Order: sequence, then structure tokens, then C-alpha cells
Amino acid sequence: MASRSPLFPTRVSYRALGRQFGRGEQELLAAIRQLSEPDLHAAGRARLSSLGLDPEGCEAFVGLLPLLATPTAPIDLLPAGSPFISASELDLLVCLLRIAQWRHARPREGDTLAPLRQQLARCAHAVQAARLPLRQRSLSPVGLRLLDPAGWQRQR
Repeated sequence: MASRSPLFPTRVSYRALGRQFGRGEQELLAAIRQLSEPDLHAAGRARLSSLGLDPEGCEAFVGLLPLLATPTAPIDLLPAGSPFISASELDLLVCLLRIAQWRHARPREGDTLAPLRQQLARCAHAVQAARLPLRQRSLSPVGLRLLDPAGWQRQR
């Protein structure tokens, strides 16, 4: 695993994309990165659609991007076309996989990360509905913060 800076735990020395991901994961990350750039937004939507996401699923990812741009969001996206992946992007994909595996993913109200967690749950549902294969990986401490049980409501 790459070394993390104590000040910026999501900024790491990057690894090459091709060795870390399957084809579907590469395409999903590339689409998310394209959505974040105004010139490539339409290409990102088309790429998500080609992965099997319905229009509602595409909108979930479009709605995720403004939340990732907030200072409280622990996930930073690299520019579209980058051949590398950051630890926070790995965390994003792992969070999508794990949230999709939960029966009822509902964040607690009033938490500072609640809007981001809600949108991640929508994106996870879209990924699950499209049957995109995501690999199980370990999370960084920053990624674990997104899945912290204190931030999610439990079903009884």
C-alpha cells in the first residue's frame, strides 16, 4: 500500500489504474471523473449509460459530484484521463460496494456527512442495479469514516 501523509491521508503516491482494477471499475471511475469536468460531462453520462446504469442511476452520480467538492468530503477525484488512482478514489469504489451490500442504507439526520452518505447510498443502489462488479478492498481511515456505524441508522 502507498504511504499516506499524516496531514493529507487521502493524498498518496498513486498507482497505475490498469493493475488495480477490473474493466468495469476502470470504466466507472473514468465516467465519474468525466462527469466532474464540464467539457466531458456528456461523455461521462454516456459512459455510465453504457455500463448499464439507468437515467436515475446516472443522476445519482451527477448529484454526487457537488458533494465531493465540499470541504467535508474526504474524497478527491483525479482529472479525467489520468492513468493513476488515488487512495480516496479507491475508498469511493469500496464504499459503493459495501453500501450496496447493506439491506437498508440510511444515514443519520443532522450529521455533517449525511448528504454525502445519502448520495453514496443512491449511487451504490445504481451500481448494484447495473450489476457492476466491484472488488472488495480495505479502506483507509478516511474511507472508514464514511462507513462509520454512528453515521448510519440501523434497522431493528
